[in-house]
Amino acid sequence: MRQEVTIDRTLPVNLDPKDYELFEPSLTVTFERLFPVHLKHVWILQDTIFSPGELKFYSSHSHVSDLGPLQYAKRVALCCTKAWRKVPKGIWVIDEWSANYFHWMTDCLPRIWEGLDRDSNSPVILPESYRSLDYVTQTLELLNTKVEFFKSRENLKVDTLILTARTAEFPNFIPALAQKTREKLASIPKKSPWKKVYISRKLASKRKAHNELEVELILRKRGFDIVCAEQLSVKQQIELMAQTKLLVCLHGAALTNMLFLPKGAKVLEIRNIGDSENQCYFNLASALELEYYYTLNKGDYQDTIMTDFTINIQALYSTLDQIE
Repeated sequence: MRQEVTIDRTLPVNLDPKDYELFEPSLTVTFERLFPVHLKHVWILQDTIFSPGELKFYSSHSHVSDLGPLQYAKRVALCCTKAWRKVPKGIWVIDEWSANYFHWMTDCLPRIWEGLDRDSNSPVILPESYRSLDYVTQTLELLNTKVEFFKSRENLKVDTLILTARTAEFPNFIPALAQKTREKLASIPKKSPWKKVYISRKLASKRKAHNELEVELILRKRGFDIVCAEQLSVKQQIELMAQTKLLVCLHGAALTNMLFLPKGAKVLEIRNIGDSENQCYFNLASALELEYYYTLNKGDYQDTIMTDFTINIQALYSTLDQIE
């Protein structure tokens, strides 16, 4: 069953009128989503779900991109060489993008909420490779959620499977589900949030700031804590966000942590000039009802995902003055 969803968003608090066209395509969006389905006696073949009774693959629930006949045939051929294991029940929550901090937190967790709403005792079924992803295991431990890992050399026969689908077309989010992630995981501070936090990308492999040292010196003088998300556990990141009233970060996965900011907090995204496509953090801030600010900065390339930046110091000063 499909549902049509329409989402309206407000403009950034510090919008410069000449930047309106960067955000205008995201202000009202409509997309379709699939609801979870309950399946009996299905097979999990690597990364796909097959119903032998229906002779049907459910790739629309397990993949972002459609699979073709050749890809189906490869999976069927591979399953013949593997052992079989029977599992009484489970919830499927992943696709080919899920082994990534942003997508795990924003795509998979909402799917877990929908699965657990249907059966709170069902384990989440994950490939064994996910056991090595600290943010996956730590998140599930914090949630006290059961997990059924399966090895690459085995197929699963599942008696009852809750097969979830992506809850929103990327880069959109269902506000109620994003806010549920905050409700389920966010820490409650003992006093009103007081910290200003800059999450540096200096340890990341890409999207670094050429003038990182200058930026850090400026922010330290303004009372910011400088942190690297890679050095913190999920629990530590959640606890830090609970104490934070202003989060500043270059476009990147660390901004996903706005999920754990308290209501009323503010987010400043350091963006690439001219990029109207990578709106995931603007959209996420809107879903969480957080005040969103931005600056535009010169990237070495137009491709925001791959470029390094020179942060516009004057724009940073002026935006921080406006916020504070």
